[in-house]
Amino acid sequence: MNHAEDTGAADEGFGRGATPLGRLLPRALLSTLFLLSSFPLGLFWFVVLVVLLAAGLPLTIVWVGLPVLALAMVVCVLGTGVERWRLSALLGTRLSSPHRPLPRGSVLARLRARAADPALWRGLLYLLLLFPIGLVELVVVLLLALSAVLVSYPFWFWALPDGVAVTATGAFVADSLPEALVVTLVGLVLASATSALVAQASQAHASLGRRLLGPRRREALDERVEVLTEGRSKAVEAAISERRRIERDLHDGAQQRLVSLAMALGMARQKLENGPGKGAAGGPDAAGATELVREAHEEAKRALAEIRDLIRGIHPAVLTDRGLDAAVSALAHRSPVPTSVDVELDERPPDAAEITAYFVIAEALANVAKHSGASEARVLVRRERRPRNWERPKDLLVAEVVDDGGGGADPAGTGLKGLADRALVLDGRLTVESPIGGPTRVRAELPWGGPRGGRDDE
Repeated sequence: MNHAEDTGAADEGFGRGATPLGRLLPRALLSTLFLLSSFPLGLFWFVVLVVLLAAGLPLTIVWVGLPVLALAMVVCVLGTGVERWRLSALLGTRLSSPHRPLPRGSVLARLRARAADPALWRGLLYLLLLFPIGLVELVVVLLLALSAVLVSYPFWFWALPDGVAVTATGAFVADSLPEALVVTLVGLVLASATSALVAQASQAHASLGRRLLGPRRREALDERVEVLTEGRSKAVEAAISERRRIERDLHDGAQQRLVSLAMALGMARQKLENGPGKGAAGGPDAAGATELVREAHEEAKRALAEIRDLIRGIHPAVLTDRGLDAAVSALAHRSPVPTSVDVELDERPPDAAEITAYFVIAEALANVAKHSGASEARVLVRRERRPRNWERPKDLLVAEVVDDGGGGADPAGTGLKGLADRALVLDGRLTVESPIGGPTRVRAELPWGGPRGGRDDE
């Protein structure tokens, strides 16, 4: 995690246009609140985790302890999430989740994958250390509170009962204004030292949080390599599948119609060649030839329509000429389900993202028409801007298709899985929300970056 980005984000949160004192005071108050809350939270997480681990580990020999240890893992993940939120809200240190995504499968397989995640054990170490660290931070806060009491002593010392006052190791009793001012001077020195100590303790805690709660660059890079390797294999599979689809469409569609066209024209030619020898023009042979030519003409038109549809399936011309808005509007116009389109783009996306978004929308609308039973659908396309981060792309092209159908769409189905593979090739992702009874939401998030093909970057 880039510490400069954390600091910049924190400064922005405290107000960019504020004075240095105006930024320093809220930051000091939030840091003090962070240190003050560390001890009770640390005590809570320590007690809960120690109890669960102490109860679960001995019972694993009879399998009874496994649910207890599973609960401990859930508590650990929850606790680290709370701590990342606390670091972000109070110290401005934003950390994304370091946990690996859980695989699909049984609960036992998911728990095994979670237990093998190094981030879980780093988070457990952090939560166990939070208790002693929080105790030290509580002492720092108490010293700061004591310095505040000493600084304000001249304003309330006179209200103390007779014989009660601040004493300095028996040297004097601060029961008069001059002596109270001396106490204030001591309090100011102590406040300066403890304020610096609060800042240093907050920075040290934030550094510890970044090391134990945030993603490690090497792990993130290893995961990135795995994703890219999987994406490359998916790209190869998608290219092979697309080639086979084109071959199948040409063989079963246009090729068969062209064969039928050639046969009809050949038969018409024979009739025309033999016609004059059998009868006058306009006789039975001429009429049969005319019918064959008419059929051949219809076959030629159907073959052209299928070739046109095939070309549109490879890459629609309207997408190249007029962009995603016009291409999606054309899809919505052809859809048998009434579909509204909302496209908000300040510029054209990169070629790869634009084409993938188009096919995601086309396939989703085809599924709506075939399987959903919906009465209406909506298509939303927008550019989603995000803060710069080394883990994620800065901007995303987001395409959503929502329908009011019966739901129950299977993300593992052939069509949706193919769309997920298309998105994965671009380092994007496809999510499907389709509870039984609806509605269904298909959302594609594609990185806004990379080569732009024939269009220049702006």
